Amino acid sequence: MLGKRTFYFVRHGKTEWNLARRMQGWGDSPLIEEGVNGAIATGEALANVDFTAVYSSPSKRTVDTTGYIIGDRDIDVKTLDGLREMSFGIWEGERFVDITENYGEEYAMMLDNPAKYEANVSKGETYYQVKERTKQAVEQILEEQPEGNILVVSHGMALRVLIFVALQGADLQTHRTETPHILNTSVTVVEYENGEFRVVTANDTAHLEGIVEGV
Repeated sequence: MLGKRTFYFVRHGKTEWNLARRMQGWGDSPLIEEGVNGAIATGEALANVDFTAVYSSPSKRTVDTTGYIIGDRDIDVKTLDGLREMSFGIWEGERFVDITENYGEEYAMMLDNPAKYEANVSKGETYYQVKERTKQAVEQILEEQPEGNILVVSHGMALRVLIFVALQGADLQTHRTETPHILNTSVTVVEYENGEFRVVTANDTAHLEGIVEGV
């Protein structure tokens, strides 16, 4: 018989591109000191959680964050492509200010009209695509893990769509205004039991006070 699964969803630590206000999806940049410290603090906050499994996006920033969280625990990390951040196509690595100037109409559509955003110019992903692949990743995890506590390290937009839209049924069109922005190295705890997902704690950053700027 399948038991309760408790997911600990964590966004990766702050990176160079986060700091420089550059678009970061399938592209990647290293963790900065604040990101490393946040990941270490997250590991300390979760030190008493007995994880039966650990999953990460394959992006280096998430794999590195995962490593800092689990520390010297003897547990394998499995990477899943479905946990990647939303792809932003030709916008990857570009400054937000330049994207706004050069692709203003489609960028505004991405931010303000998610249900109609088609990524025609950027050649990245739509929110619907992110919803489906992240949901499939969680379904795979549920198949592989019949019970226990599961650490999942992923990305801001991907986690927001996954947790609140795919798992909780929030409206995709309004989710960016009605659900919390997932902060770097924040923890969101979601329980799964009897076919239902329940958010226990959303976007928790209490463990980052005094360690990460703005928390």
